[in-house]
Amino acid sequence: MKKPEIVPERIRFRAFGLIGLTVISFAVLQLSGLHNILSSDAEGIGVLVQIIGTLYSVVYAFATYVIWDQFAAVEDEIVKETGALKDLVLFSKPLKEQARDPILRAVRGYARGVIESEWGVLSRGESTERTDRLFSVLISAVTEVKTCDDSECRLQSHLLQIASRASAHREERLAVSAKRIPRTLLLFVTLTAFTIPFLMLLFPFHNLGLGMASIALATMLLLFAHFVLTDLDNPFEGTWNVESVSFSNLASKSH
Repeated sequence: MKKPEIVPERIRFRAFGLIGLTVISFAVLQLSGLHNILSSDAEGIGVLVQIIGTLYSVVYAFATYVIWDQFAAVEDEIVKETGALKDLVLFSKPLKEQARDPILRAVRGYARGVIESEWGVLSRGESTERTDRLFSVLISAVTEVKTCDDSECRLQSHLLQIASRASAHREERLAVSAKRIPRTLLLFVTLTAFTIPFLMLLFPFHNLGLGMASIALATMLLLFAHFVLTDLDNPFEGTWNVESVSFSNLASKSH
């Protein structure tokens, strides 16, 4: 299987275009003589870049921390949910075959449903109606187990507790998965980021080559930072996303 690119081609193409635009704009402003006019204000522009850069770094660090915490929470709930489902399969072994088979089929069906549709549905912010139904079938398979003696009754009670735990982790996973960075915060981070190269366009570098290299590097880093922020914001699509391996293993190995 081909590994996903760290930075997709469309993002690289857009980045090269913006970097080229800023470098060319800087060269035009430098050669036009505008920077000679602004040379006396170099210290003020430098201080402004520093202030806005500090503000950007603080806000970006906060936004990244929140998004990464959310990303890790989704992964953690996936592990807990699939762990509970594995326990359901394991502790159902003492049941008679006719009582255990519906549980195993329901677990496999639910895991396949998650793999086939839920990642895409969650990435688009749509309803998880299909997997909701499959999970209801799983719960019904446990509740409909017929018991004949006290030991089987206690076993069913334990299985119901495990199913309830899996349900709680599923609900928490879906709740965390629906969260996204507030649009206002994303807009603020984006505008702050674009302000930095804009001010650098006006900074009167004495050396044309150094100025072009500096603004190209700053633009590239800011674009990559923005890409990381927006890519992590949706844990189900993009370069860095949560994997469904746990559900795949559950679908193929639950027996």
